[in-house]
Amino acid sequence: MAHSHDVDRFNRWAAGYDRHWLQRVVFEPMQRTVLQLAAEQVARPDAILDVGCGTGKLLGLAQVRFPDARLVGVDAAIEMVRQAQASHPGGGIEFQQALAEALPFPNASFDLAFSTMTFHHWQDQGKGAAEIGRVLTPRGRWLLAEFAPTGFMKYVRKVLRLHQFIDPDNLQGVLAPAGLEVVAEKRVPGLSRQVSVFAIATRPA
Repeated sequence: MAHSHDVDRFNRWAAGYDRHWLQRVVFEPMQRTVLQLAAEQVARPDAILDVGCGTGKLLGLAQVRFPDARLVGVDAAIEMVRQAQASHPGGGIEFQQALAEALPFPNASFDLAFSTMTFHHWQDQGKGAAEIGRVLTPRGRWLLAEFAPTGFMKYVRKVLRLHQFIDPDNLQGVLAPAGLEVVAEKRVPGLSRQVSVFAIATRPA
């Protein structure tokens, strides 16, 4: 479950979220990298889920890249869901309120799952990872984009106790109990190369 104060904050931000400078500086290059790696991993997905979809911007771009795929977005903040629905009125993308730790979908429903800069907001990252693993098809991939510090920034992370952000060296420890593993990684251009997109798959039995 997302922390309640995080959900409240995103509810307040929803109306102006797409106009924030972070969209251009952080989210746009991240979204391009997510879609590039997604296409490399699963060329023709039948269904795509965005966990922590915000206003649905990434799914809008995915609709262009993967025009035949079913597109679904969930977010813990109801105002983000309402803003996403208002921003995509055509009905081609489904949006609903849901938590990463309790996804309201059957097993093996999606070939791609996205989560961009949301993982650090999850209250139970292990449970959320297990839920995403559950809803992925056998060929599916989870594209996880997060601040993943390297070099000097790894020491900054430790000093500031930013433990909610990914330590790339320890990510597998979070994924393993869910039966998942990292199969590819792409650093997002710019941003001092401190943001990564991980392609995560179900480990072979």
